[in-house]
Amino acid sequence: MSSALDLTGVPCPLNWVRTKLALERMRAGEELRVLLDPGEPLASVPRSAREDGHEVRVEGTTVVIVRR
Repeated sequence: MSSALDLTGVPCPLNWVRTKLALERMRAGEELRVLLDPGEPLASVPRSAREDGHEVRVEGTTVVIVRR
């Protein structure tokens, strides 16, 4: 199953907080696609997700996170 969040215009660190809350509602193996603004959000959200142990890939301004 795949879910999506549009967090464009949401400042740091709120974009990670919202992403983390969404991941907590998901099961292992589910995918979350997060649309972010370029710059700090696009750097910090993938880094934080990796630090939490999730699989992460960046496709332009979309971060794809597979919950682990």
